[in-house]
Amino acid sequence: MKKTFPIQGIIGIALLLLSEIFLFKKVEPFYSWFYCFAWWSYILTIDAVIYRLKGNSLILNRTKEFFLMIPWSLFIWLIFEAANLFLENWYYTYLPHFKMERWLGYAIAYGTVLPGMFETTELLETLGLFKNASVKKTIISSEGHSMLMLLGTLCLVSSALIPEYCFPLVWVGFILLLEPFNYRFRGESLLKDLEEGKPKKIYLLLIAGLICGFLWEFWNFWAQSKWVYTVPFFEERKGFEMPFLGFLGFPPFTVQAYVMYNFISLFRSGRGWEESTYRLNLARRTRPLTMILTAILIGSFSILIFRAIDLKTVDSYYPRLKDAYWIESQYRMELPKVGIANLDDLLSKTREKNEMDELALRLLIPKELLIQWVEKTQLVQLKGLGIENLRILEGVGIHSISTLATEDPRKLYKKIGQVLHGRPPLRKAKIRIWVREAKKIVRSYE
Repeated sequence: MKKTFPIQGIIGIALLLLSEIFLFKKVEPFYSWFYCFAWWSYILTIDAVIYRLKGNSLILNRTKEFFLMIPWSLFIWLIFEAANLFLENWYYTYLPHFKMERWLGYAIAYGTVLPGMFETTELLETLGLFKNASVKKTIISSEGHSMLMLLGTLCLVSSALIPEYCFPLVWVGFILLLEPFNYRFRGESLLKDLEEGKPKKIYLLLIAGLICGFLWEFWNFWAQSKWVYTVPFFEERKGFEMPFLGFLGFPPFTVQAYVMYNFISLFRSGRGWEESTYRLNLARRTRPLTMILTAILIGSFSILIFRAIDLKTVDSYYPRLKDAYWIESQYRMELPKVGIANLDDLLSKTREKNEMDELALRLLIPKELLIQWVEKTQLVQLKGLGIENLRILEGVGIHSISTLATEDPRKLYKKIGQVLHGRPPLRKAKIRIWVREAKKIVRSYE
């Protein structure tokens, strides 16, 4: 019997619509936190749909597991953030300046990963997808399990040692490493499903991965604070920010997250997020000391990786008017008085020649000076380049998008290296992205 549509679904739909509207109107906090609003809206909505269809959902009927899943989602995703410190496959742009706000954003955003994927998987299952799917029964020997574990270890190690060529292996390594443990200790196991000729769960996870991957990239594309990919060999053709071939990584990542969470469940007497495992072995309570140590583990690991993300993965912070050093301080104070509260306003209100003339007249400055302000502001906003990187480019004589578009990325990388004076070098891929985006903008003007 179908149930009523729960209130969290109505809240989710309304919140998602408001977030979309306020994003394009640049209303805070939706402008800066759009990605978080979008994903939590999606999770609330999908959970309500599941409850409406079958009368049982993660949030309403397995509430404790839902809230337990959030810190584990943070922990599991931070493993891949740690991997990205040497893979260097993505970086973050336009993040908040204040550490506590930024770290809260990390926690809220990364906490959506597992709920988003698993809610999508459960929705597909509720809809009856792959209900009667079957394959030939495949039994893997204990020696085969050992080979899988060895292969998984090799995948993870090679991705760390040879990241330029082996980076995709990090998205499958934990499947091969941990799934034999899930099987041997009688947890939820995909190997067991294959042994019984039941591939339904694998298919559901793969499709859920594609759906979530599309949503991740779609919502990231429109967000102010976002990530940009620097995946080797696949930078030219993209869907949103993701190279097209990169979308193939989302399905195995979803399978991997499922396997990792099932491995964690082994330490909880097999209890998990699914209806079939939620109430397993309820008499076996987790010891308070274990809970405390787990909380310390997750908290300590989160702080460690948050700091590393700030140092290596965050590339730029949201450019504020007060930080626009290329505009003289007295004019930075005058601009709000003429209706320009931020750098977005400066660009939007100088698009036409008559607007440029009028603003220069109101500020009593030469038009040429205003043009310089606008050019540097455009450069700051190029692919989230940011104020920090503008200073570096100025050090090699680049003050506008048109100048950047004339550069050869390899030569520019060498020139920048000469002015950094011992500071960490910029990523070659990032410089290629800047030059390519600058060329696109220049071509659009022609």
